[in-house]
Amino acid sequence: MGRSARLWHDRGMETPRYAWITDNYLNVLALNEALAAQHRPNRPPSKLAELWGESETCDLISGAHRCALDGKQIRLEVEALGQTLLFELEPLRSPAGDIVGTSGRARMVEPIASPAAHPEDPLVEEIAQLGSWRYEFSARSMHPSLGLLNLLGLPPTGDLGDIRAFDHPDDREYVRTAIEASGDTYEVEHRIVRHDGEQRHVRERATTIRDAHGFSIARVGTMLDITAIKMRESWLRELANVDTLTGLGNRRLLEERLGAAIMRSERFGNACAILFIDIDDFKGVNDTYGHAVGDAYLVEFGLRLARNVRASDTVTRLAGDEFVIVLEDLADDRAAAEAAEKIAAVLHEPLAVGSLKIEVRASIGIAVSPRDGESVKELLERADLAMYEAKRRGGTGIGIGGERPLAQKAASWSPRLIEGKISSSKDRPRFGTQPNVSHSS
Repeated sequence: MGRSARLWHDRGMETPRYAWITDNYLNVLALNEALAAQHRPNRPPSKLAELWGESETCDLISGAHRCALDGKQIRLEVEALGQTLLFELEPLRSPAGDIVGTSGRARMVEPIASPAAHPEDPLVEEIAQLGSWRYEFSARSMHPSLGLLNLLGLPPTGDLGDIRAFDHPDDREYVRTAIEASGDTYEVEHRIVRHDGEQRHVRERATTIRDAHGFSIARVGTMLDITAIKMRESWLRELANVDTLTGLGNRRLLEERLGAAIMRSERFGNACAILFIDIDDFKGVNDTYGHAVGDAYLVEFGLRLARNVRASDTVTRLAGDEFVIVLEDLADDRAAAEAAEKIAAVLHEPLAVGSLKIEVRASIGIAVSPRDGESVKELLERADLAMYEAKRRGGTGIGIGGERPLAQKAASWSPRLIEGKISSSKDRPRFGTQPNVSHSS
């Protein structure tokens, strides 16, 4: 008992301090008066589990004792007996040097004054749209920075609570899985819902701080607002897939959507199709009214197509006066022909361009997967051939898979002014920036 008694006189530890001894089975063999007083008027605890009360705390302390039984010296902070205590544990050895138990000491942690915050620190976080936090495992307490409170829409004196409560409901499982799989350090991009209900995109990083014995004592992290970056990325992706004149999808989007539609049709056993649409004698429109009117004509033509398809279909401008519509989830081949007939019917009405109304003529080619091909290249080639077959027969027709057009041959035509009059080229309407037409997708 002499050795253990000497251990209780801590090297510089101040009162109040607690001391105890356990055997190899974590039975309490002795404890000092200060620790015994914490359990009066009840009988002094005989088990370590009874000594420190709360199960979660006791599990941590028991684990530290087992490390001491392995010959290690342990130092950690734990919330116990209603206060934050600094624990120091070491193996208790017999005169022969064998480990026969543990010797423990604990004292209340003196609060450490935080360094004075520089006045510019909150401003730096605000400029960077950054927040930081520190979570103490022993005290189970979260310490957010002013920048984090501001990022989450909380007042400077607000209570953060559980930071995970701000995760977007649709992202919570993803965030939880990412954190659990990362170990001590994680980085994850996800959405949050601020206190005021606004949604933001953030990049969250955190790392775990361990003491010299490997015990986790805290986790520190940062949260960066990347909403503007995400919006810019989305805009760039959209720009890469959009025809700059009409606002419809371009060839890149066409190949992407058509490839996905083919894979879905193979998986679910339905059909998909494309309508390859070419304006008959578009050169005549440009020659008669000028290129400014011709560009506006293409915009209005694309808009009419987009207004007459389903939300699941995609309208794209392939090049010049060529447009392609991707039709998904079709019951059979006939459904594609019916869609083409509907488009042909709505194109009979003249297009309004400024004060002008100009007749519309177009040839349509249909290709259906899997009947006419099972790749993007095959379907585009077959639909192109079908469209040219319809055009060869006089235009304003519908060709299916390169076969005979469904519609009757129409007389050749040239663009005709329906309403409005242009006396000379200087009287032609001038078009600046063309309207951006959103496509259905």
